[in-house]
Amino acid sequence: MSKEATFLIYCMERYRYLKGLSGAEVADIFGRYDIYGYITKYFESLHTMGDSCVIEDIDDYIMRNDR
Repeated sequence: MSKEATFLIYCMERYRYLKGLSGAEVADIFGRYDIYGYITKYFESLHTMGDSCVIEDIDDYIMRNDR
């Protein structure tokens, strides 16, 4: 498994835990807003941040791309 894929799974689990969501809910959100692509594209920057910063960044991305 690539380091990006491993980090993506980590982000999903942290998002799930910190937001009190189910795995299915997180998968739906990450799919709807293409968080998968976002995390993969910006992996080099994101993986250096702490959990709260990554979650905040994901939330900001969702807010900017809310359809």
